[in-house]
Amino acid sequence: MRRLLMPMVLVLLAACATAPRDPFGVAVGDAPVWPPPPEQARLRYAGSFAEHRDLFQESGVGRSLARLFGGPAESHLSRPYAVALHPNGGLIVTDPGMQCVHFYDWKARRYTRFGGDIEGGLPSPVGVAVDQAGNVLVADSRRVAVERFAPDGTHLGRFAGEHVFLRPAGIAVDPASGEVFVADVLAHTVCVFASDGALLRTLGGNGAEAGRFNFPTHVALDGEGNVLVADSMNFRVQRLDRQGGSLTVFGEAGSARGDFAHPKGVAAVAPGVFVAVEGLYDSLVFFDGEGRLLLNVGGPGSGPGEFWLPAGLAFDAERQLLFVADSYNSRVQVFRFLGADSAPGGDGKEGASP
Repeated sequence: MRRLLMPMVLVLLAACATAPRDPFGVAVGDAPVWPPPPEQARLRYAGSFAEHRDLFQESGVGRSLARLFGGPAESHLSRPYAVALHPNGGLIVTDPGMQCVHFYDWKARRYTRFGGDIEGGLPSPVGVAVDQAGNVLVADSRRVAVERFAPDGTHLGRFAGEHVFLRPAGIAVDPASGEVFVADVLAHTVCVFASDGALLRTLGGNGAEAGRFNFPTHVALDGEGNVLVADSMNFRVQRLDRQGGSLTVFGEAGSARGDFAHPKGVAAVAPGVFVAVEGLYDSLVFFDGEGRLLLNVGGPGSGPGEFWLPAGLAFDAERQLLFVADSYNSRVQVFRFLGADSAPGGDGKEGASP
């Protein structure tokens, strides 16, 4: 029976096959926007995914057959934490719940899982970035190290380890210089490495003054090469120059819109427009370059634009897409930023309150 069925399946799959597609290239019909009408929309919901089938399979017969006969069951997200875009296409997601890293390559329509060929696995992958060569750097807080992987998941060795870190977390790579920035939570610093793993300098140190940190967790670079740091227990986001000089402080402790209880992922989405995840209040907070609140999106829940302990994020400037790790909803949500010419610019009244 199997010999009879398989040729039929192959024919049907071939008939349903399509060219590689952009899974978020078409706007979702009647998608939620923020702020809601009648105000000018600044952000639009573009979709979400929880496994490879949400990205790579078309609807109809092809999708149904793929669910029956193929596809790695372990591609589903459990507790996504950090996200990074690969320049060749696709999204890389760390998953401490599954103790692995997922690579959803939507250009090749291929799923790859990292960590299985490394002794001890990846017990707590919490940071991820892509280096100049296209290899994937993964910070694992329990391994107390940053490991390097090829895009096919092959372990290429250790980038930096316990002789440098106390607890590594967020990672960012400067695509121009190749410098690698790693937040060290327990050392209250951001370590800066050359592309070969040599430590160049450290930024910060414990303290509440501008330019110093209290348990930094996530890091990113803006379009000018400045450093964005989620300064978690100082309840703020800091923007620093490459030597650690303070440029801007975003937010403060509190429960009003624009305040922080647990800032996490950070990114620049346009010149002078920055976004941070507020993990405890389940929201995205947008600021201008002076630290003023522009827009607050979200709230607790499982619907579009709602979150449950969100964490990391990544911004695709080419397609104006914002990817957010919605950790305890076991998914990544995707939003389309509606362009710098319609950047959030209100009085802080937009969106849901935390």
